[in-house]
Amino acid sequence: MKSKKLLSNGSISFSLIKEERLPMLTCQLNRLTYPYFSNIRLFKGGRRMRKKKSRINRYLYFSLLVMLCLSLMQCSAEKEQISEEKRSELIQPAKWWEKLPRPIYATLEKIETSQKWFEVYKLLEGLFAIYEPYQFEEAISYLVVGKERAVVIDTGTGIGNLKQVISELTELPVSVINTHGHWDHIGNNYQFEEVVCFNNADCIKKLRTGVDNTYLQESITGDSLWKPLPEGFDPITWKIQPVEPTALLVNGSLIDLGDRTLEVIHTPGHSPGSCCLLDRKNRVLFTGDTFFPGPLYAYPEDVNIEDYIASIDKLKSRLDEYDYLCSGHNDPWVKSEVIVRVAKAFQDIMAGKGKYREDTEIRRYYFDGFDILIRTDMIKK
Repeated sequence: MKSKKLLSNGSISFSLIKEERLPMLTCQLNRLTYPYFSNIRLFKGGRRMRKKKSRINRYLYFSLLVMLCLSLMQCSAEKEQISEEKRSELIQPAKWWEKLPRPIYATLEKIETSQKWFEVYKLLEGLFAIYEPYQFEEAISYLVVGKERAVVIDTGTGIGNLKQVISELTELPVSVINTHGHWDHIGNNYQFEEVVCFNNADCIKKLRTGVDNTYLQESITGDSLWKPLPEGFDPITWKIQPVEPTALLVNGSLIDLGDRTLEVIHTPGHSPGSCCLLDRKNRVLFTGDTFFPGPLYAYPEDVNIEDYIASIDKLKSRLDEYDYLCSGHNDPWVKSEVIVRVAKAFQDIMAGKGKYREDTEIRRYYFDGFDILIRTDMIKK
């Protein structure tokens, strides 16, 4: 087994390299004890005893039935609540695909590959966006090619064969860098030998654990899909396979690809282990989910809103180092000035300003070029 290496500041070489959500049906039947049975003794005149046992059995049967019904009602109520949350128009609008294709893609050079689940676009020399437009997440992975090595920044949902796409774009050795550990960014990690993430316990755990099929089903059913799944994909066995990170990154780590260097910028908030990657030479910032042109997810349980705001402010302070953002969803080529507006948007929300809609204690604030989804309890009173 390869030992992990903590990557310190400075140039590095890549040669070194279930928390399962089950229905909330607590089987209270397992907690039952049977005191009556332990006290029953056989004796003469068993007719009265049989009558007594019959009454006891009827009582136990009725009690078990009531408790089972209550448990099922509790489970059903929770499932209904979760389903309502899933159906919220604020999070997943009905017929979201009617906005596609997004205008930016008409301006980009499209590259044909054998894998039709993906659309591939050339952004710059040695920089490709690998887009999954047929599933609600609209996940985007990036292939960054240097003279000696290449990296894939995030590996998408795991629905399509990402490694095959990569092999058609470069013959160089390829490693994976995850911007964070959410399922739609690590789906094809297992296809690659070298997988790197930020040195954060939450991110490492997500990679090691993977995601089970039960959790993923909602992402390939109902309105989550608008095109058929690719040939050979099995929705019954699909899962995010666990992987062991082969190296860990820290803030300021430099990833040398040969005439192309990526700097790691820790940007916690959307998740504890989130990071961005700066290609200073080409003036491009890869943002993962810290920013994308859509509803920024500032509402989930693993979000730290103070960290999120601080990370946006950090990116704003370095605005003179990049011109474009390569985001984790929707659009792969966004002008960097939007970061200034995101910082101002968070300030307005915390000050009680901004236009929004609210549903089940979640608000969606509307801005130019992006929105913000945030829980009401996160907003300072």
